[in-house]
Amino acid sequence: MKTKKVLKAIGIIVAVIIILLLIHTFRNYYIITDLQNKNLDYSKLTNYYIKTTASESDGTIVTTKYYRKDNNQVAFLERNLNGEKTKISIYNNGEKTDVFIETKDSKIAQLNSETIINQYVFNLLETDSNWQIFLGSFFANVKSTDYNNKECYVINNFVFLNAINYDNTEAYIEKDTGLLVKMSLNGIDTKREYEFGNVEDTIFIEPDISQYTVK
Repeated sequence: MKTKKVLKAIGIIVAVIIILLLIHTFRNYYIITDLQNKNLDYSKLTNYYIKTTASESDGTIVTTKYYRKDNNQVAFLERNLNGEKTKISIYNNGEKTDVFIETKDSKIAQLNSETIINQYVFNLLETDSNWQIFLGSFFANVKSTDYNNKECYVINNFVFLNAINYDNTEAYIEKDTGLLVKMSLNGIDTKREYEFGNVEDTIFIEPDISQYTVK
């Protein structure tokens, strides 16, 4: 009799655990799917500005300001380590790429460079199938949080296809847009800011080449 009661109790506990796991998984599945769909509204745009600030464990701060309008792209990168700054400006008009590098000692231009720039509005939560979302939702940890006065989800342990090592990735995704606003990966904290539809043609005007040494 006692054995039956014990087995019944174990069965009830197992059933409760299974129900809780299913609730956890379907909740995460709904949230992640919703964020993916919202992100699609932005990933198709061709006029936008993204500012990315990456803080590394050694104190290095890399700030990237990327502008795109149709086929024109420009990226301004600034690397700051203990006050020593390096600035790189990369211009691409759809046909050629010119790079301008500034340090405290030199100003160098590289014309018709093979450098590639493309900081698109990517979907960090991108998956290959709904089944992959479901499996990822089982292991994922999804919580609501506030970040920079924005309502976000902070997501851990999801299989991020757009992250090099998803095991150590913590992502802050804005609830209203599905946009990534912060990510922590391997000791590097990256923050992202966005503007859409405001990029003007003047930002793509290259600097005076006479001020640079052409290489």
